[in-house]
Amino acid sequence: ALIIAGCASFRHWLLPDYDMAYLTIEKTMSDGSAINSTVLLEYGQDMSSIPSIVAEDDDAPEQMTSVGERYSLQKIEKSMDSLTPKRKLAYTVCGFTMFAAPTILAFTAIFFCSIVFYRCKLKEPLALMAEATGQIAARNLDFAIKYDSPDEMGGLCRSFENMRAALYENNKEMWNMLEERRLMQASVAHDLRNPIAIIQGYTEYMQKGLDSGGLDREKTARIVINLGVAAKRLEQYTESVRLLNQSEEIQTERKAVSALKLAESISDDLSLMAENCEIRLQVTNHLPDEEIMVDSALLYRVLENIVNNSLRYANRVICIHFTLEEGLLSVEVKDDGAGFPPDILTGKSKKLLIAGEDVHMGIGLSISRLLCQKHGGSLEMSNTAGGACVKISLSV
Repeated sequence: ALIIAGCASFRHWLLPDYDMAYLTIEKTMSDGSAINSTVLLEYGQDMSSIPSIVAEDDDAPEQMTSVGERYSLQKIEKSMDSLTPKRKLAYTVCGFTMFAAPTILAFTAIFFCSIVFYRCKLKEPLALMAEATGQIAARNLDFAIKYDSPDEMGGLCRSFENMRAALYENNKEMWNMLEERRLMQASVAHDLRNPIAIIQGYTEYMQKGLDSGGLDREKTARIVINLGVAAKRLEQYTESVRLLNQSEEIQTERKAVSALKLAESISDDLSLMAENCEIRLQVTNHLPDEEIMVDSALLYRVLENIVNNSLRYANRVICIHFTLEEGLLSVEVKDDGAGFPPDILTGKSKKLLIAGEDVHMGIGLSISRLLCQKHGGSLEMSNTAGGACVKISLSV
């Protein structure tokens, strides 16, 4: 608006009488002399309004005469023709500027507004997204996207961060499961060496004895018994692997049940197990009488495995404590036995130890940990002043 107003003012200054025309009139006197005069007229103005021109002969308007005088119209020209070439150029340029300025300024404003918008609103989130995709492509999910803005790009960054966090947790869970499976497979492979070595040793011994004839009936019977024990241990190892594989394929089926009634039902069943082993079972139930979403069969199987393990090593009593806090169902199982070996609790030994060995760790605990993870929870082992403690937590 300023440019157009300025150009219009400048054009008016250059040619204030733009709507006027210059009329040249030649007056011939009676003595033959001629006088030229110029009259400034507006376009469309009536010629009769000029006092010095009076048409006395209607048939020849170009030959307007009075007594002793003769008038003739020589030429009419625009007022712009009176400008110098430089002024004409300036006048034309101003007219073009008045027409082109809105278009040029509009596109220029759009261009600079786009740059400002990109730098203020798009540059940072796009850079964060590009860096994040590069990190994910490099298989690195241990980072975070922080862009606090209420606009659409802020929402996109938050959605991307939620996706990254979900991928990170899924990969972490998968990695833990693969690592645990690898350790268990390595443990089983390691433990298989002992019975296999025993079988190979007895086989070689029997072959040598048969060749030399030094085997009597008593030695043969003892070797057969030892071979049977080794074969039984091999069967235990293979059964352990089968149970673990079956547990990984189990899917949780959550249903709405009363937390208080579920704990009471499980406690009754576990009490019967403890009575058969002449162990006293103490149950502390602080659960409210409200519904929770839980796989009852999975919870019972986990507690059965833990309590069975505790019954083998408890001296007199096993304590079970039920609590419900912030959507997590927690169950602590404590016994008064010898507790877990220190190397297992500190993570120095992650060897899978089956139930037949003299330790407070079995295949049941490994299966229970896997089932807790499937239910969105965890299994923790520790030692207390009185014995071993296993705490399970399930998301309900």
